[in-house]
Amino acid sequence: MLFFGTTIDGLQMGLCFAVIALGVYISYSILDFPDLSVDGTFPLGGVVCTILMLKLGLPPILATFLTFFVGLLAGTVTGLLHVKFKISKLLSGIIVMTALLSVNLALTKLLTRNGYTTTIFAYRSENLTGIFDGKLTELFGKGAKDYVILAILLFIVIVLKLAVDWFLKTNLGYLLRATGDNEMLV
Repeated sequence: MLFFGTTIDGLQMGLCFAVIALGVYISYSILDFPDLSVDGTFPLGGVVCTILMLKLGLPPILATFLTFFVGLLAGTVTGLLHVKFKISKLLSGIIVMTALLSVNLALTKLLTRNGYTTTIFAYRSENLTGIFDGKLTELFGKGAKDYVILAILLFIVIVLKLAVDWFLKTNLGYLLRATGDNEMLV
């Protein structure tokens, strides 16, 4: 039974990383912009989401939505360093990545200083409900919960993949692809 449990967990995690792979594909392949700030942006999102849920008591979906804007701000800083200050693509990503590592450390210390430790999962199970702790997963029973979560994640990945494909076929998507191919032409 352990094999099936770890396989399901691995598939769930793989589907979550598939969304990240779509973003990295756009950045590296289509835009030809090696954005290394992602190494600091994703941990920043996790820390900010944890702060929003534990300290402010926001529901997980709202905290995740607000965390999107924090990542957007970090990406904007990378873009501004490259465009306005004429720093190379690679170096601007490295600068933001390094800065975000310090910010993440400071925010993590803020969490531990206020009594929250690395046992956030134990705290979560007592006081918070997760994204997948709703009526939809309870509808099929406890035994099928992992499979329902897997189906929901698969649906989300497929919808996002279709949305990216659709976007890349619009005028703005063609412009985005042209930017990666030839900046001077654009």
